[in-house]
Amino acid sequence: MTWTALSNAGSNYGSPTIDYDRFAARWESDPILKQLVDKFDGSGLTIKTNQKDRVPQGQSKEREISKMAKRATSKKRKFD
Repeated sequence: MTWTALSNAGSNYGSPTIDYDRFAARWESDPILKQLVDKFDGSGLTIKTNQKDRVPQGQSKEREISKMAKRATSKKRKFD
C-alpha cells in the first residue's frame, strides 16, 4: 500500500496524515505494527497476510496468457 493510499484511507476515519518518516518513528515504539506490517520503505508498506509467496497480479496474468498462447500454437489447427 502506498503512503498516499494509506493516508487517504486514514483521512476517511479522521486519522492524521501518515508518511514514511512518521511511520518509521512509530515502528520502534509500537510492537503491534511489527505484528501487522511485513515491510515498509519509501514507496509504502506491505501488510502481513496468511498467504505465502503470492505472485503479483500482473505476473500471474502474464503467465496465464503465455500458457494459453503455447497451448494454442502447439495444437494443429483443424481448419488448415
